[in-house]
Amino acid sequence: MTIHKIVGVEESIEGLKDGSSILIGGWGPFRKPMEIVRRIARSTIKDLTVLSFAGMDLDLLIGAGKVKTAIFGFVSFEGAPGGPGNFKRARCSGSVEMKELSEYMFIAQFKAAAERLPFYPTRSGTGTDILTINPEIRTIKDPYSDETLVAVPAFTPDYAIIHVNESDQLGNACISGDPYLDALFVRAADKVIMSTERILPVGKILENSISGSWVDRVVEAPQGAYPGDCYPDYGINQKEFKRYGDAAKDPDAFKKYLNEVVKGG
Repeated sequence: MTIHKIVGVEESIEGLKDGSSILIGGWGPFRKPMEIVRRIARSTIKDLTVLSFAGMDLDLLIGAGKVKTAIFGFVSFEGAPGGPGNFKRARCSGSVEMKELSEYMFIAQFKAAAERLPFYPTRSGTGTDILTINPEIRTIKDPYSDETLVAVPAFTPDYAIIHVNESDQLGNACISGDPYLDALFVRAADKVIMSTERILPVGKILENSISGSWVDRVVEAPQGAYPGDCYPDYGINQKEFKRYGDAAKDPDAFKKYLNEVVKGG
C-alpha cells in the first residue's frame, strides 16, 4: 500500500474547530505558512488560541475575527514594511486575550510538551512582571541548590502548522534556511499540518529537517509563505507588506483588504 499524506489546502484544515489551539511555525515574517493561515481566515472557524513568534500570521487572524487568545514571544514584522495594526488595536481594546512570554519561556512550554513533562524549569522570567501578570506560572525550588526557578507549564497545541522548502509524500521535509523552532513545535503538537514549496519523490530529501513520522498532512503550496520570506526560494515582498500594513491601520480599510486579497471577493 502506498502511503501519502498530501492533501489540498482546503482539506488541510479539516478537523480544526471553534476553540482549537494552533501553534504557527516560522519567525516574524520568515517562513510562515501563510497559505494555510489565509485558508483559516476564509473559514468560519473562530475562538482560536494562536501561539506564535508572530508577525502577519497572528495579525491577519485577529483582523479576520478568528482569535480568542494570543500567546506569543513577540509580535513584529522584523524590519519588513508596515506593522501589526490589528494586533495593536486588540491589545489596547482587550478584545483578544493576550499572554506575552519571554522568548525562552515561550519555547519552554513546548519543550515540556515534547518531552512529555508537566513543566519545564528555567531562570527566564525570574524577577520580572511576566510572573506578576501571569500568576498561573509558578516558581519552584531547585532541590539541589535551593535556587528559585520558573516552572513553565507544558502546552500541547491541537495543531502545529509550518512551512518548508521541500517535502516528500510521507512528510519528510527539508528546511533550507534557519529552521527556527519548527522541529520542536511539531513534536509538541497533537497533529501537524505542513505546507511545502515543492514535493520531491521519496528518497530525494537530502537533508531531513523534519521527520515524516511527526507530520499528518502535507500541502503543496508554491509561494506558500508569501508575502513573507522563504529563503532561498524568495524574499519578503516589500510592496505587499506595506500594502498590508497600511490596511491594518484602520478597521474599515482592513475589511476591504480582507475581502479583496484574502477572501477573493
